[in-house]
Amino acid sequence: MAPFKDDEFYMTLVTLQVEDRLFKVPRRILEAQCPVFRDMFSFPPPLDAEVEGSSDEHPIVLPEPVKAEDFRRLLKVLLPTSYYGSRLPKGDHDGWISVLKLSRMWQMEELHRAALKNLKYSVVQKGAVEKLALALKYEIKDWIVPGVDELARRPEPISVEDTAVLGLEVALKVAAVRESLVSEGLRLAASGRNAFAPAITRIFSLSASTANHP
Repeated sequence: MAPFKDDEFYMTLVTLQVEDRLFKVPRRILEAQCPVFRDMFSFPPPLDAEVEGSSDEHPIVLPEPVKAEDFRRLLKVLLPTSYYGSRLPKGDHDGWISVLKLSRMWQMEELHRAALKNLKYSVVQKGAVEKLALALKYEIKDWIVPGVDELARRPEPISVEDTAVLGLEVALKVAAVRESLVSEGLRLAASGRNAFAPAITRIFSLSASTANHP
């Protein structure tokens, strides 16, 4: 009797190219986690050409804005090397931002939740401007109020450099939060976290659930 393929552990590998780097990973892992890849692999292969992803010479090319380092970090979460879990340390915040970015782009809901769980505003070692920009770009709702609050409480006004990172509209809104309490003399006196939450909620048109995030 001829042997048959195991349903779970007979894996097809697929080759992908991101920038100038090749990756070869189990196709099933990508299909299970990502509807974008699942749809891609569902198309019937061409009859007269080598299937994309079947070799180093014919990889599936992932175009911009996907970066090789971001994809490598995503694979560290998708392909743990032991039963201890992800190869991406909890404290690797740049790594988890990469996972957040790609999981959001490719609708990988489970990984998106894992990334958010590992990205707490108070422990990520980045400046308030960069964290607020990330919060707005990738919809990290927990970061919006503390990010604006931190900028509102600092002595320095919003700078040209800050505006280049945040964009003019957001920079003007942050400035409006700062100025909303100037007449009461509270900007420098406010020492509690999220002291500007009511003004932030109003000026940024946030929902009550977003404004109440810790």
